[in-house]
Amino acid sequence: MAASSSLPHVVFPSFHGPDVRKGILSHLHIVFERKKITMFKDQEMERCQQIGSKLIQAIREAKASLVLISKNYASSRCCLDELLEILKCKESSGQIVMPIFYDVDPSDVRKQKGDFGITFKTTCQGATEEKKQRWIEALTCVATITGEDSRTWANDAAMLEKISTVMLKQLKIQKLKEKFRIHDLDHNGFITNHELRYVMSTTDKQARKIVDKATDKQVRKIIKAADVDNDGQISFDEFVKFIENDENYDEFVKLTR
Repeated sequence: MAASSSLPHVVFPSFHGPDVRKGILSHLHIVFERKKITMFKDQEMERCQQIGSKLIQAIREAKASLVLISKNYASSRCCLDELLEILKCKESSGQIVMPIFYDVDPSDVRKQKGDFGITFKTTCQGATEEKKQRWIEALTCVATITGEDSRTWANDAAMLEKISTVMLKQLKIQKLKEKFRIHDLDHNGFITNHELRYVMSTTDKQARKIVDKATDKQVRKIIKAADVDNDGQISFDEFVKFIENDENYDEFVKLTR
């Protein structure tokens, strides 16, 4: 696989098979493009048995990864190695990881059983015990991450719409959290009214509208609501947790109207 877009990609899709590429993945590209989410494209290059340096670079540069787990996902050693790298990035840099279980039971992925398990065992033939164990741990881990199960949806269109909406929101939250860390001038892990205004004004156009319209009282109200431990200050995690709540997020956005 190799990068093809002239723009930096934001989301890396891990998948296997031409049926997935021409089906759900192609539809996902369309939905993401409509919402201006850039996804890594591989120019339909044939996957090899080992993950290449360009793939590793693409995963590490991504803000998020979509793991499209189909029945044949575990038939590719390259995909399993992609998953190892993706989870490594999740642990080391907080990369967003969203699994999509496409016509496969998440329980089969977690326990490597059923047809998925049979395919996985075949792929493991000839691999070292250390590599097998790492793959098992990765599949077990990804199956516990919140994602979507296509079998619970009436159609793919509705599922992909939700995926794109959730992904866009998570990317915005991630960007805001990154800004907090950058502009925590005293590096104490907390933000003040002044720092909150500054971060909001440098995040994006919508945030600048918020900071222009928000009064000092409203900013203090946001900080008070997000101050979970009532210590009079707000940490990065407290604010992100506050924004992740749909009602709080909607109230926050209302300040732009």
